[in-house]
Amino acid sequence: MTVAKNEITEFEVVKGTIPKSLKIQFKVFCVQKNLEMSEVLEALIKQWIQTDAPVSQLSYNLVPEELEELKGYVPKSLKYQFKSLCKQKRVTMRSVLYALIIKLLEMDNYRE
Repeated sequence: MTVAKNEITEFEVVKGTIPKSLKIQFKVFCVQKNLEMSEVLEALIKQWIQTDAPVSQLSYNLVPEELEELKGYVPKSLKYQFKSLCKQKRVTMRSVLYALIIKLLEMDNYRE
């Protein structure tokens, strides 16, 4: 069986450090919804790009908590889009991931 080139999606890692407790909450959210963390991150990043949503630069000084690395695998083209938009907006990818996850968890808590 041959696979056409356009059917192969290359994935790249998107990383950022977030507070350990937030990473645990995000993991629990994904497990409860039976979703992979990578697919949730991909959807959040796509939505952020499509809505051109602003993200304020977050201060990690406010979090006197241990930080942990968060990794997700997204299509290569999405990572480059994400990276270049972050540069244009002068925000770090990490601060955007942090803000998107917090917003997601707040919305989920609001629904319950």
